[in-house]
Amino acid sequence: MGGTSNRRVFLRRSLAVGAGALGVSACTRSATGIDDQGATPAPFDPRDWASVRAQFDLARDPLQFSAFVLAAHPAPVRTMIEAHRRGLDTDGVAYLHAHEKQGEEQVRAAAAEYLGTSQEEIAFTGSTTAGLGLLYGGLRLRPGDEVLTTEHDFYSTHEALRLNAEGAGAAVRKVRLYGDPLVASADQIVARARAAVRPRTRVVAVTWVHSSTGVMLPVRAIADALAQINAGRDEPDRALLCVDAFTASASTLPAPSISAATSSSPARTSGCSARAAPG
Repeated sequence: MGGTSNRRVFLRRSLAVGAGALGVSACTRSATGIDDQGATPAPFDPRDWASVRAQFDLARDPLQFSAFVLAAHPAPVRTMIEAHRRGLDTDGVAYLHAHEKQGEEQVRAAAAEYLGTSQEEIAFTGSTTAGLGLLYGGLRLRPGDEVLTTEHDFYSTHEALRLNAEGAGAAVRKVRLYGDPLVASADQIVARARAAVRPRTRVVAVTWVHSSTGVMLPVRAIADALAQINAGRDEPDRALLCVDAFTASASTLPAPSISAATSSSPARTSGCSARAAPG
């Protein structure tokens, strides 16, 4: 997909892959959410707001702002859920054997292409929280090491880091990157993050978009600042940048801006060492 990839393209391709693998044609709902018992509906047009709204069966009277808690499924997702349900209800074991491995491989390939990385670097977990636990619980900390996180991060980040640090004899420190989110600036956030890094800091753990305030961190700039610090350190003493991208993954940012990156992978441009996100 190259540098022009975006989330819309990724989702379109992923849904097409899933539809082919799961035999979605057996379902009775069309790609626009209208039952296939009348006139053929107009094809989905992502540039037309009415077409976008038609993908959802939401009530039109109230204003819908509950996407963070219980998000409604668009028509292609509802179609795939129905296909899964029918297959599992008919013969669950046979359905899993026929589709599970192939489906995971297709999702892994689509995700790797979208993120600009190799399939070997994609790991599936039950949730972003589980992914954070595996990531932060697996960090190899030494006695005296420090992990730097922020006051704005999710409790799963704080607790996973705390438990690992306690067992390793390391310390966890939290920094406040901004006060009033309405006036938060990228320069202020980067400056505070950089100033908080100490000689013993081995991990910097942040969340890309803060769900409580809507502030989106300038991850690329933070990575650049950390790279400058790491340039003067020996390899074992360099600090990793770990990013919880849960809410950022639901944005429409182009893929190269939200992908995980290491120094050995120039195609991935956010500069983070590890990234946890929903599927």
